[in-house]
Amino acid sequence: MGLIRMYVENMALYMAAALPFYVLARILFLIRGKKHTTVLRELAVALFCLYIVGLASQTVIPKWDAGFDSSTNTWYFHFITTSEVAKVNLVPFRTVSMFIQSNEHVSDWESVSLVNVVGNMLIFTPIGLFVPMLWRKLQTWWTVFLVGFGVTCLIEGFQFFIGRSSDIDDVILNTIGVMIGYGLFLIGSKIAR
Repeated sequence: MGLIRMYVENMALYMAAALPFYVLARILFLIRGKKHTTVLRELAVALFCLYIVGLASQTVIPKWDAGFDSSTNTWYFHFITTSEVAKVNLVPFRTVSMFIQSNEHVSDWESVSLVNVVGNMLIFTPIGLFVPMLWRKLQTWWTVFLVGFGVTCLIEGFQFFIGRSSDIDDVILNTIGVMIGYGLFLIGSKIAR
């Protein structure tokens, strides 16, 4: 569970850093557009926007390193855009089947597998929940599916160029996660009526 906590803490840091910028931008948007809104809608928009920042922090923002080099007395900031373990997988379920098998060379393999398979679904669940909630024209299952599929394909394609793995299994698991979110939206809609 330490691996999950690490990802959540990392996402939370990016979300916290984005919050003041979001609040300022949203206030300016509402004032300029003289938009009428509700507190509940604004809360949903805020959560969705901050979620998108958190999602980007784990998927498309390149890894980076910053600090102070005491030997040269200089500050440094580097984006890490290459990786020796990055790969491309275009064979459906290859990675998922690898995670199902045991691996004696990796300690706590079950946790790594669980985070990869379940985490890839859960991290995209909010898209399926928020998209139909915030945009009435996107409330059918197929529009939510297309939005989720499109977003995950865009992310996986972008990862190819920033030194991260691109995997068709991620597209499949992410899209399943979007549809789980859509199912939660439908349940919530029925309860709210």
